[in-house]
Amino acid sequence: MGRAVFFSVDLHGHVNPTLGFVRSLVESGEEVFYYSGPAFQPIIESTGAKFRSYRGDVQFGTYDGGGIETFLVTADFILQRSQVVVEHFREEIGRLQPDYIIHDAFCYWGREFASMLRIPGISVFDHFAYIDEMADFDPDFFLRHVLRAENDPVYRNSPDPIQLYRRLLNKLAKLIRAKYGLGEINVINDIFCSKQGLNVILTSREMQLYPEAFDDSYLFAGYSLYPRTEPDSFPMERLDGRPLLYIAFGTIFNDVANLYRTCMEAFGDTDWQVVMAIGKQVDPVDLGPVPANFIVQDYVPQLSILQRATAFITHGGANSVHESICHEVPTVVLPQSFDQFMGALAVERAGAGIYLRGDEPSAMQLRDAVTQLIRDPAYKENCRKLKATFEQAGGPTRIAEEILRYTAEWQPKEATQIQQHSGTRGER
Repeated sequence: MGRAVFFSVDLHGHVNPTLGFVRSLVESGEEVFYYSGPAFQPIIESTGAKFRSYRGDVQFGTYDGGGIETFLVTADFILQRSQVVVEHFREEIGRLQPDYIIHDAFCYWGREFASMLRIPGISVFDHFAYIDEMADFDPDFFLRHVLRAENDPVYRNSPDPIQLYRRLLNKLAKLIRAKYGLGEINVINDIFCSKQGLNVILTSREMQLYPEAFDDSYLFAGYSLYPRTEPDSFPMERLDGRPLLYIAFGTIFNDVANLYRTCMEAFGDTDWQVVMAIGKQVDPVDLGPVPANFIVQDYVPQLSILQRATAFITHGGANSVHESICHEVPTVVLPQSFDQFMGALAVERAGAGIYLRGDEPSAMQLRDAVTQLIRDPAYKENCRKLKATFEQAGGPTRIAEEILRYTAEWQPKEATQIQQHSGTRGER
């Protein structure tokens, strides 16, 4: 029996997609110690993994929107958090003495621990993946679609955006090497992706933008739903059989009261029954009178609602996009930040929904987009086709098999940047 340590991020969109293959690893006889936030302890332990908390040592901040400045701040934030985690958990991980490390692509400390202990590391992309090699196929993609830098003066005044992209990455790499004492790094692949010898992408090739940019170290494993217990406080009895429109903008970037009001203007007193999740950052009182055909709550059992929904207006987070496709529900995507813009593009290019551009769509634009979704059966059919590619990619069973194969065949490199930590192996 092997022992794994899994470093995740304590956010729903990062935990939920990993649960299926964690259960498969446990069922294969592996012992998995899963690090996340306390709110996720019950569902993590339902897989058979052993929960470990980051406690108060790690705060996962988020940065709204895009732009070059936000990109720089986020890179520094990832490395700062990594320093904290390595310092605070070095002895604990040393006592566990895992055989391999699995980590979220944003958890750079997982890469550091794997290097420190000279054991295999596996990076998991539970968000829409962007790697540096994608620039070979669309050199301007990162600046336009990820950073949304069109309005940035640095971008507008640059005669050559491609050179700007490379200068930006080279400058950031130089700053990072000086501040954190690192060797040569690729900012995209090493910091934002924590690239390893095996990199698991939780989608299919058909859903990935520029899949030809990804080499054989990337495993496209599809997407699968893990059964989860959702709060039963939602009044399911109020769903009366009318066409159901679901509106939700995730659990992080949901402080968009104006957008919620626009949705009420667009679909209030229509033939739709609307379920709208507004999160905890908006006071329902600030939205004004709620139309009679709306059910507005801070939290909604998403999987249960998607089983009944006809259409979905979403922020484009990877979790929401994939869960909607698994339920064959086409989407109107209004991205709010970073990888959500890639999600919107992926949905658009796959024909599974509509990418509605612009920071503040009008009520008419929202109505027209949803009307287009339900009038054109191709959107739902394309969801069905994508769902099939998720299933054909192998899912949790294949991920577990590939992790076990990779760790069995792995050989340590001759040198490592981080000195190996010494310690005795804890009891299994």
